[in-house]
Amino acid sequence: MNGMYSRTLVPPVIPPHPLSPSGSWLKGFPLRSFLELGAYRNAPGSARGHARNVLAEWGLEQFTDAVILLVSEMITNSLAATEKVAWEAGLPPVRLWMLGGPGAGGTGEVLLVVWDAVAVLPEMGNAGTEDESGRGLGIVHWLSGRQWDCYLPPAPHGGKVTRALLDSPWRDQPPD
Repeated sequence: MNGMYSRTLVPPVIPPHPLSPSGSWLKGFPLRSFLELGAYRNAPGSARGHARNVLAEWGLEQFTDAVILLVSEMITNSLAATEKVAWEAGLPPVRLWMLGGPGAGGTGEVLLVVWDAVAVLPEMGNAGTEDESGRGLGIVHWLSGRQWDCYLPPAPHGGKVTRALLDSPWRDQPPD
């Protein structure tokens, strides 16, 4: 049964960035993990557990708190976007890649990559003190030291990709 649908499935590779289609930037990240999630409310919790376990395996536990927060925000943003669209064939998945490497200073770095099927770039919200949402990309911006982006990959991937690089386990000061 799966064979008849295999031509329509996109393999779980990181969709290429339009400015770096060769993927040569991946060479700096020898540690890699992939998780495909159903676009359901419990997905952020599953992604957090996965991230915690992967970081422990990689010996990058110092990044756990920041990575858990970013994974939660990025997956939640993808779920919110996915839920707003009417899908004929059911909800498409949300995909998480975690990439790790030594980093420029040799103290480690983690790149988080999230894909969802909604081809609309997210916008940073202006949440008020009483608002319950609208802070996700602000948190990503802060913790990654502005080392994040999002893009619309070319066919056959479609959708959108959001990436955030953590080259420091935690940031106590806002990015410049």
